[in-house]
Amino acid sequence: MFEIASIHDRVREFLDEPGSDLPVFDRTALLVHQEASREDPDTDKVVNLIIQDQVLVAEVLKVANSSFFRGIKKISRIQDAVVRIGLREVVNCVMMATQRKNYASRNPFVQQYTSTLWRHSVACAFGAQWLAKRCGYEDLAPEAFIAGLIHDVGKLLVLKALVSVGEKDRGAPRITRTAADEFVDAMHPECGFLLLEKWNLPEPYCVVCRDHHRQDYDTSNLLLVLVRLSNLVCMKLGIGLRQDPGLILVTCSEAGLLGLTDITLAELEIAVEDHVAKTEI
Repeated sequence: MFEIASIHDRVREFLDEPGSDLPVFDRTALLVHQEASREDPDTDKVVNLIIQDQVLVAEVLKVANSSFFRGIKKISRIQDAVVRIGLREVVNCVMMATQRKNYASRNPFVQQYTSTLWRHSVACAFGAQWLAKRCGYEDLAPEAFIAGLIHDVGKLLVLKALVSVGEKDRGAPRITRTAADEFVDAMHPECGFLLLEKWNLPEPYCVVCRDHHRQDYDTSNLLLVLVRLSNLVCMKLGIGLRQDPGLILVTCSEAGLLGLTDITLAELEIAVEDHVAKTEI
């Protein structure tokens, strides 16, 4: 019988398997994030890191010259983009560009999921950032964006591990879409936690990956609360693999912890929907 424990072990093996198709955290993105997170970040250092990667340059300039800034002179330098949209938004652009690569797959099985997963991740990132700003935690907004963007990366890991099982263990039963969904649901928090530890990302991000579905979560962890609520908003709006339009957000513990009213939550839903509609995802 094809036990879930065997899949569990296979996913763990996949994490340490040389040459495996493991989601990666771009080194440039890591350096940019580390520098931008300093109390007194060196903007020139961030700019120099970005200009070494033409893909990142294009992404940052695209945002700085987007329709939102229509009417202002077009710019062609990252230095000018930092001035126009701010260092935090530049870092978000870098994170988006580098993480998006992980969601591209030539495997049809994985590709079925990736566009939906990526759309959900971007929406959750925006929602968590919006909440941080709206609730008066402006300093936490950059971390909230990144935590929202990568909170579900464990799903990618599980999907790729399942594909690896199918390719290497020919005698294993075929994994159906339903079974894959169940494996992803059950294993992605732990897998995300392990993957982020492997990436050597700061502990707060690892905790968000691990605990964003836990019933007994740390209610004093503000970053976790922001991402959990944004994740629930996405679920209510059907932005992701799961949908629950009947979800009453104001009764959720996260909304209570943040002291949010029905009106603010409705504004958040509108903001997330607008962002998804306007953003090229």
